[in-house]
Amino acid sequence: MGWRVLAGIVACGMVCSAGWADPDSTLTDPAGGTWLGKADILYIGDSESLGYFGDGLYRSMTAKRDPKSGRPLTVWSYWTCGSDVTSWLSHARTVCGIRTCNTNGHCARDHGVNDGPATVSYGPVRTYLEAVRPRVTVISLGTNFLTAREFQAKEPYQFYLGRVATMVRQVKDAGSRCIWIGPPQVGEKTRNAAGYGAFIADLKHTVEAGGGSFIDSAPLSDRKYVLSRDFEGTHYQGEGEKKWAAAVWQVLAPVLDKAL
Repeated sequence: MGWRVLAGIVACGMVCSAGWADPDSTLTDPAGGTWLGKADILYIGDSESLGYFGDGLYRSMTAKRDPKSGRPLTVWSYWTCGSDVTSWLSHARTVCGIRTCNTNGHCARDHGVNDGPATVSYGPVRTYLEAVRPRVTVISLGTNFLTAREFQAKEPYQFYLGRVATMVRQVKDAGSRCIWIGPPQVGEKTRNAAGYGAFIADLKHTVEAGGGSFIDSAPLSDRKYVLSRDFEGTHYQGEGEKKWAAAVWQVLAPVLDKAL
């Protein structure tokens, strides 16, 4: 496992420009060695979680105490740029960055200040469910489908929702409770309010039909924070990420209490 501790801010390109700016270690194989271990909560996501949003929720969850035992909760997280449901159900790879935090509170990226993102392969969610054996699985996915060309085509749209149902079922079959955090409001040019709202409603219905809990980010986020230079129209300024994370946590905390 390749390690080196960074002395400065980790540069991760535009997708992380509004996000976390604290020194991390570098790690190209999160599933290798002792990094991967058993935890109360498994938290996976896409590039929306690479910055302040994902870090804020991770820190909030690890600071929370188990409602039954009173001990601090353990969380293992893995966020991969460009990922979505389909990639997390198969063996996939990313070329634009990862971030992962283990149960000891240590976090790592795949690259440092003097080099760009590596090509990192990651396994299906089932791999991490088996290794982490979480009581609860928190999933923050869906934004990348909002930007997809297939979004407006009926067959790919229904196929996507079917893959969401499959992921929720895999979490349930692993003996874990599924909590899905829906994508935040995106720029109007990316998806108008009507299209975004319809997708959120369908995503919520699919997750809940499979026995999962759904946290709607629509009222908890604000598209005014979308970075003006973000060509995807999905990534937030740091302030917007922090506010979104704080608002989601207020909803997520009591849901966790019931799920644990």
